[in-house]
Amino acid sequence: MYRSRHKADLDRNTLNFLSSIDIDNKILYYDILCTKAHVIMLSEIRLLNQGELVSIIAELDRVLRRPQNLVRDGFEDIHEALETHLIRKIGMDVGGKIQTGRSRNDQVITDIRIKARDDLIDIIFHVINLVRLLLQKSQENLNSIMPLYTHLQQAQIGNFAHYLISYSEILIRDMDRLFSLYDRINESPLGAGPIGGSLFPLNRRKTARLLGFDNIVSNTIDATSSRDFMIEFTSDISSIMITLSRIAEDLIIWSSQEFGFIEINDKHASTSSAMPQKKNPDPLELMRSKAAIVIGNLASIMTILKSLPSGYSRDLQDIKIPFWNSIEICSSSLVMMRDIIDSLEVKKEAMLKASEIGYAVSLDIAELLVLKHRLPFRTAHKLVGALVSKSIGKDNASLKLLNTSEVKEILDKMKIKITPDKLVGMLNEINLERSIATRRSEGAPNPKQQIRYIKKYRNLLKKYLNNVKEMKNEIDTAKENLTNAISHIRKSKPI
Repeated sequence: MYRSRHKADLDRNTLNFLSSIDIDNKILYYDILCTKAHVIMLSEIRLLNQGELVSIIAELDRVLRRPQNLVRDGFEDIHEALETHLIRKIGMDVGGKIQTGRSRNDQVITDIRIKARDDLIDIIFHVINLVRLLLQKSQENLNSIMPLYTHLQQAQIGNFAHYLISYSEILIRDMDRLFSLYDRINESPLGAGPIGGSLFPLNRRKTARLLGFDNIVSNTIDATSSRDFMIEFTSDISSIMITLSRIAEDLIIWSSQEFGFIEINDKHASTSSAMPQKKNPDPLELMRSKAAIVIGNLASIMTILKSLPSGYSRDLQDIKIPFWNSIEICSSSLVMMRDIIDSLEVKKEAMLKASEIGYAVSLDIAELLVLKHRLPFRTAHKLVGALVSKSIGKDNASLKLLNTSEVKEILDKMKIKITPDKLVGMLNEINLERSIATRRSEGAPNPKQQIRYIKKYRNLLKKYLNNVKEMKNEIDTAKENLTNAISHIRKSKPI
């Protein structure tokens, strides 16, 4: 198709090696939109007459209605296949004009940007839905007391709501990054040509408006050869996938018999081919591996780009594969995680029991000693550490089971002037619910604070939802305006 200088066609092996036609199906719809906008602009600058414009748009619509009729075999990419189809159907004199003033270089990156814009909006909707569910589950689990962990060792007492809100905050930051990225995606490269523009008086801002772009990528080298938005998008997706992978790891551990804090619904668990008792959290395990794939995709994209010279190189073609793969993985993972969390069962009794048999109240006791007896924190820290060691030596007994003589021995050894009876009374009065409720520092798992944060983030989600709906409406309006422009053209020149 494009071989004006060459005396021979590509051989089959070379064509197969070069061709991106299998993955280009993802942008056929966007390539048709892009071509419609381009030919409308060409007609306005009198490089196409009205009859030619109508014929081109009519045939593009036929392809859009029946994309399966487009012959793909034997072509390097979808752009070549579509142009060849138009020439076959409406002749070289008309179909051969659609590439006037543009190149595959500005054409493909325009298609990718339009698709990326739609994909980004879809991912934002998925993140909003997941965060909304996390906040709902937080509201339901304000009193689900559980140990909080550092180094996978019990650290402090908290609640399941506090845990869920922590990931809500992370995902909200991920959304902030996506909203910021949208402005950098929503710029049109169309009309930049191969790399250096055109002799024709192309109205690039007209095609940008028709396609719903806010602006154009002005420099023609930058427009055709830059892929930094794809790095940024894949990086943002990687961040989301890391978050989902960490949640998955927690849920895998907590669903084990050793913990038993949660139970994954049967519809989201696999079984063993040999062991009938097994209930395996396979979707969560795959979420960890898929996060690794996306991170690898990001590395692939950056590695492809890092040594390219200025201008377009065919290497850029191979960025599409890891880029779209990352988007698909992220979208499906967000949906899967939402489904799993929506149906999981929280085992409140098991969480409470684990909280009671551990020593995660130790910091609370140390801070009470500072507040009530004015001990230096480091002294209180050492005292509680000694009490824990004594309890561990009694077959991991509760701190409440330490008697007065045992406590007195420790106090005397450390030369701390607190009566043993008062310290024993303090140990016996330790209450998990009260411990959490009395946390004063902002962001602690105090249920009153959690209620405030749930309300705050729900209001923020409403704002984000309105913003993303507005973005989508602007794109839909642009598509509708393009359709209306085409309808007006058809009315003025019947086919």
